[in-house]
Formats: sequence, structure tokens, C-alpha cells
Amino acid sequence: MVKFVDLEDIPHPRAVLFGARLKESRKALKLTQTQLVGRTGITPGYLSEIENGRANPTLEMMVKLSDAVGVDVSILLIPADAGSKG
Repeated sequence: MVKFVDLEDIPHPRAVLFGARLKESRKALKLTQTQLVGRTGITPGYLSEIENGRANPTLEMMVKLSDAVGVDVSILLIPADAGSKG
């Protein structure tokens, strides 16, 4: 039997990076997931999926989350080695 994969269900590498850096930023501020949920209005489950690289948040959601932790969204999205190419 052939199985089809919905590409929406495969997290983009930048979404995985965003989630990991969001989690680092949240923890650096000593914020709990519950506190971040309170700042953004998203569900705890969705925040967990984002932080653990299992979701592809929209740009709007990434901006909302990055604003909530006081970090520019580009810092959470751009790989550390991006500046060394060229």
C-alpha cells in the first residue's frame, strides 16, 4: 500500500531552529511555557510543538512569539553559520 505524506506535517528546518532558539530565549528569561502562553494567547500544546520542532508556525506567530521574549524574529531564524558563507 502506498502511503502519502502531507508536506505540511514535516517541520521545516528553520521552524525547528526557531523552536529551539525560542525555548532557549524563554528559559534565559526564566519564563515558563505557561507564562509565555499567557503573553501570546496560543495553546500550551502548540507552544510545546513549536519549541520541540514538531510544528511549522506562521510568520505572524513567529513574530508574536519572538516579541514576547524580546528577541528579533531574524535572530531566531537565521543559522549561526549563515554569515560565513560567500
